[in-house]
Amino acid sequence: MAKTVNNGSGIGQHQQDQPFLDTTAYGSGPDDAISDATENAAITHHVAMVNGVSIPYTATVGHLVTVDPSSSKPAAKFFYVAFTADGLDLTTRPVTFFYNGGPGSSSVFLLLGSFAPRRIRTSMPEFTPPPPYAMEDNPDSLIDRSDLVYINPVGTGYSAAIAPFKNRDFWGVDQDAVSIKQFIKRYLSAFNRWNSPRFLLGESYGTARSCVLAWLLHEDGLDLNGITLQSSVLNYPANFSNAVGLMPTFAADAWFHKKTGIEPPPADLASFMETVTQFAEGPYAEALKAFPKADPIAKETLSRYLGLPANMLEAWRLNVETADRLGHSAFLVALLQDRGLALGAYDGRVTGIDTGIAAIVSPDGGMNDPTMAAVGGVYTTMWNSYLNNDLKFTATSNFVDLNDQAFQFWDFSHTDPTGAVQKPDRQGNPTLYTAGDLAATMAANPDLLVLSANGYYDSVTPFFQTRLTLDAMPLEDAQVRRNLTIQNYPSGHMIYLDSALRTAMKADLAAMYDRAVGTRRARLRARAELSHLVPNIIRPYFKLPGMGTGAFRPAAAGAEPWEMSDLCRAYSWPSDLAGGGVIAIIEFSGGWVQKDIDTYFRSTGLPVPNIVDVPIGPGHNDPNKHSGDPAADPDREVALDIEVAAAAYSVATGEAASIRFYWADANDWGSMATAITAAAADGCDVCSISWGSDEANWKAAAAAVGIDYPDRLSTSAEAAAKTGMIIFAASGDNDSSDGGADSANVDLPSSCPFVVGCGGTMKPHANAEETVWNDDPGNPNGSGTGGGFSKLFQPMPTWQAGAPHGPGRMIPDVSANAAPSTGYNIFVHGRQEVIGGTSAVAPLYAGLFAAFGRKLGFVTPQLWLNHTCFNDITQGDNGYFRARIGPDPCSGIGTPIAGKLATLFKAPNKLPARAPRGQRRDPARSELRS
Repeated sequence: MAKTVNNGSGIGQHQQDQPFLDTTAYGSGPDDAISDATENAAITHHVAMVNGVSIPYTATVGHLVTVDPSSSKPAAKFFYVAFTADGLDLTTRPVTFFYNGGPGSSSVFLLLGSFAPRRIRTSMPEFTPPPPYAMEDNPDSLIDRSDLVYINPVGTGYSAAIAPFKNRDFWGVDQDAVSIKQFIKRYLSAFNRWNSPRFLLGESYGTARSCVLAWLLHEDGLDLNGITLQSSVLNYPANFSNAVGLMPTFAADAWFHKKTGIEPPPADLASFMETVTQFAEGPYAEALKAFPKADPIAKETLSRYLGLPANMLEAWRLNVETADRLGHSAFLVALLQDRGLALGAYDGRVTGIDTGIAAIVSPDGGMNDPTMAAVGGVYTTMWNSYLNNDLKFTATSNFVDLNDQAFQFWDFSHTDPTGAVQKPDRQGNPTLYTAGDLAATMAANPDLLVLSANGYYDSVTPFFQTRLTLDAMPLEDAQVRRNLTIQNYPSGHMIYLDSALRTAMKADLAAMYDRAVGTRRARLRARAELSHLVPNIIRPYFKLPGMGTGAFRPAAAGAEPWEMSDLCRAYSWPSDLAGGGVIAIIEFSGGWVQKDIDTYFRSTGLPVPNIVDVPIGPGHNDPNKHSGDPAADPDREVALDIEVAAAAYSVATGEAASIRFYWADANDWGSMATAITAAAADGCDVCSISWGSDEANWKAAAAAVGIDYPDRLSTSAEAAAKTGMIIFAASGDNDSSDGGADSANVDLPSSCPFVVGCGGTMKPHANAEETVWNDDPGNPNGSGTGGGFSKLFQPMPTWQAGAPHGPGRMIPDVSANAAPSTGYNIFVHGRQEVIGGTSAVAPLYAGLFAAFGRKLGFVTPQLWLNHTCFNDITQGDNGYFRARIGPDPCSGIGTPIAGKLATLFKAPNKLPARAPRGQRRDPARSELRS
């Protein structure tokens, strides 16, 4: 049993509630929009008792702002309600996103009726009498398994577009799914849930949304743990024009109302449905095709199953989809016509008066279907009471539970995972088919669990049609198909409104969640063993002078450390760019302290950067834990990344850099992909990664736990590139072997085709020649730049024209100074140090490209087409490979001529000082990101 304690003493009640009054006017019309882009929430604290266990939880009710995937400008303000258990590990605690369907429905129906900590009390399948109504503790709450987030799509609830966007811009199959995807990503960032197990639960049209959304999330690098499809509509033509799929539902209705002509009457509905479904896809399907020469036995059987006379069925041409002259379902009107009653389409157990004026009122209008009429009053009343009194959110705007305008203007076109475009037919009827999206997602994510839940009495989304659709979806792998569970309940469309059936569905949900989380825990245990199986885990690529082994090359003339301003000048840095780009830096360990950063930038005369820490799972800013071991101190990596990236940006712009640190889990090979996805979702323009491991280690880690980590990383990087974010990654500091077992390995993530691989050179002062960095020339496993050809990403991309022939992608793409002997003066642990390594090269390029102030995305092909923007490095080796004229696996296409790169990518310059304020760069973007 579950019991929720509200506004009383006891566990969880020491925290202060935070009411909120929202006076924004949220229009629900197609051309409505708001200008307000603030995020706000009411926060209240409660305790639930589930199966005798106290679960303190926080209710958060308010708005999050999503951004346009392309421009990162504010696009929509989403109203949501979240119930989150207090004090639990966010990396293992699941989070479930709920939404209803329509299209045009808010999530209030799921929120008040299904698995939240409290629910409305109804009399289903009877009419719920007028007020006073009651809320009650929910014995079937899912809060014991997952945190719960209820989403209201644009134009519903208090959700609206933000100008210049309009509500209608989000009213379409793909447009809607993209917007919900953006909300989920924003929620994961806002509440540090990127590494939590993720689930979706959609009802009715929400099941079609789930299929499209799941694929889009996968494409963005966010794989799901589970999906619940409640009352599915995954194939519009079949769902609304297939009598075979509908007929068993009407037989169930007849059984419930004791109208079947079967003697003796079937005692068990589930067994009866097995018999009827076999008849439906056999003799009944043949009778439909043969009519008027249908088999008499089939016609008689149909009559007995449906409880209607044979001559009536003959008049319908045996087609149970027949409608009367007013467009009402003929069966729903005819079955209890002798009693003056019509059945509910959403739940055939529910009846409504069908005489007098009631007989000509459309059941499809608003809440007139008997099922919706039976609960509409309690929903409206108790939602307003619960929201204002318990959740303490008050709004002056009208709450839109069902938006008919959204449905009217909905764009049912859809581009499926194969690129095929589905459009309405000539009569305007949707041809939407999303079971293919589901199949593609399940095939791409073989751990994804899917629960399909339908009610026997629901003729809007018939249970048998759902089974036919899922059976026919293009998913052939038998093992993956076992991840799909189909459950039917003796209920209607809204299964949860019936107490006993809500309990049954909760048990099925609990089994799915336990299985999904159990699989994840097994993976976590296997991951914990990776340190023994794959000891050379992801590591930072910084080098201190003298860190290498073997004979060191003699110091060249002018081989001394660089100040950042001098190195930028040597690489022809621009100095008057407008800037505006946000820099993401991914770290796996270590930390930074403000005092060191302030000291460094005061000494350089450059502005101090603005830094925001973003934890990804258990990762966080954690400095001063390894300061006694300089060679293995990740704080040095962090300091190098901050100071090089921010200085590179500030030299080009004269402005302070904006940096977001994403602290990933050092024990999770998948957390780099998660961090990349989070950075892209937050609108970052560039991303610097100075950590990696050779491809053999990634492959071994993937094999050890059964997760394709390289593919997951590549998918997230590709998705990030589509949002406009450029990723720069160090190519490694152990020469051509990358520290691996043989002399020719390359480092991931730099080997990913959607990442710009960054190699290292030795750049002396005094105009001496810049050469490949290798402190022990000829040694493939010493201290020098990584580089070579990928074994994971084959064949070589066509855009790497001019590169030496190799089996796969060549890295690095670009290079810059990295040798410790000509390293970077950095301030860390209260003192100045010299640090080198390819770790410095990734943030150097990231700072430069952030200064360009543009979302450029997948720039690597353009870099390879413009060799003249780089200094060709022709001398030196990294062990296995030697430099040459033109691109090579030591230094790529060369070191930057930064001014030429700024021109190539049309980086805007600062406006003259006297320019009117109205001509300045739009600050909305940077304001959102802060």
